[in-house]
Amino acid sequence: MQIINDIHKLNEPCCVALGFFDGTHTGHRRLLLSMKEHAEKNGLLPCVFTFSASPCAALGKAESRALQTFDQRIEGIKAYSGAKLCFAVDFVKYREITAKDFIDDILIDKLGAKAVFCGFNFRFGKNAAGDTALLRERCARYGAEVFVTDPVCSGGETVSSSRIRRLIAGGKVFEANSLLAKPFSIGGVVVHGKENGRTVGIPTLNQPLPEGFVVPRFGAYASFAVIEGKRYRAVTNIGVRPTVSGQGVNCETHILEPIDGELYGKEVLTELLWFERDERKFADLGELAAQIHRDIDHINELKIYEMYKQTA
Repeated sequence: MQIINDIHKLNEPCCVALGFFDGTHTGHRRLLLSMKEHAEKNGLLPCVFTFSASPCAALGKAESRALQTFDQRIEGIKAYSGAKLCFAVDFVKYREITAKDFIDDILIDKLGAKAVFCGFNFRFGKNAAGDTALLRERCARYGAEVFVTDPVCSGGETVSSSRIRRLIAGGKVFEANSLLAKPFSIGGVVVHGKENGRTVGIPTLNQPLPEGFVVPRFGAYASFAVIEGKRYRAVTNIGVRPTVSGQGVNCETHILEPIDGELYGKEVLTELLWFERDERKFADLGELAAQIHRDIDHINELKIYEMYKQTA
């Protein structure tokens, strides 16, 4: 899939999916897979139109914190859409374009869209004035079909990125993961920390949370550390490490299985599986280590790792 950071005129008719697709959750997947199937059946070039960064962040909205880095989001789009082209453009550059001009100038004139796919609550254009009704009405003038994906529901509520953010912020990662159909993950380079864990036999990988990322509830989690494509059982603490007077929000992971080689400077994906307990300050490192061992015993009793491996 080719990533394009600006709009240019295509030389063949396309099928385009519209959306930000943060999390590439089950609702996003239904939309992207529908677009892929339609493109294949009708001989259209499959494309995705998205933004390089969150429009909510540019507008200073509270719900701007991301579920995925840009690379993770693009990987999810690629996996489910079959898109040959992904237009990942700068929202600020296009925020003043009217809804009408977005349809006429971008979708129809430049992209040559013959079929457009979006979610039921899709809004677009200056001040988010455009909706699915306008999209259908105006595209029909040009002979372009519009397919609006119905909401996907779970537990009586619509699956959405904002709902998943709330669950993660509340520590309900097990429920969030069911909506994502995969574990919520934090990716990043392993950096040097204070190495206090080594002194009590619990060495950890330290990863600062990516900038602009959703912040999970502070506390201990069952997790997998994904290193070079292999999953390792682990426990992770998200928080400020009050026992050792830590600074800044950090993702600190202790791997429970043998692993060869040094990991500093390497990319590790930390998948959060289960919220075990809140972060708290302990009297000393020994007391913290004892609690971590109790956490591990309880997580093993619940068979959390086995549960995820069965669905991987």
